[in-house]
Amino acid sequence: MTDTGGSTTHVDRMRFFVEQVQHGGRLDLIDTLVHADYHNHTAESGQAADRAGVHATMTAMHAAFSDLTVRILHCVGDGDLVATHKVFRARHTGPWFGVAPSGKQVEFRVMDMVRYRDGRMAEHWAVADALSLLRQTGALA
Repeated sequence: MTDTGGSTTHVDRMRFFVEQVQHGGRLDLIDTLVHADYHNHTAESGQAADRAGVHATMTAMHAAFSDLTVRILHCVGDGDLVATHKVFRARHTGPWFGVAPSGKQVEFRVMDMVRYRDGRMAEHWAVADALSLLRQTGALA
């Protein structure tokens, strides 16, 4: 994580998660970074809202999108809350929640709010541009 002179902020933790897990595919870090009692308040239908859901989503994302990059556009913290605005770019080369691989280059944005407890992600809310992603993969006209 970012060296902040001995103290790591929640913003540093979030940046580390995005860089290492979402961008870098380091799924082995999820249990270290995500609280055992984690709850995703905006989990999609059929998606587990717990830490296992983070594993499943990140595994599916890295299987479905090759050359995945995740860039943080904004990342701000207030107490135990951290908000991010990110852009994901990749090539759709594997199935993504029932959408067959299109081979197309995709780009979509996500805004997250995460509450930290005991230095780990404990709660999550997100707004993702899923409609744009479905259009880019060809799933929607």
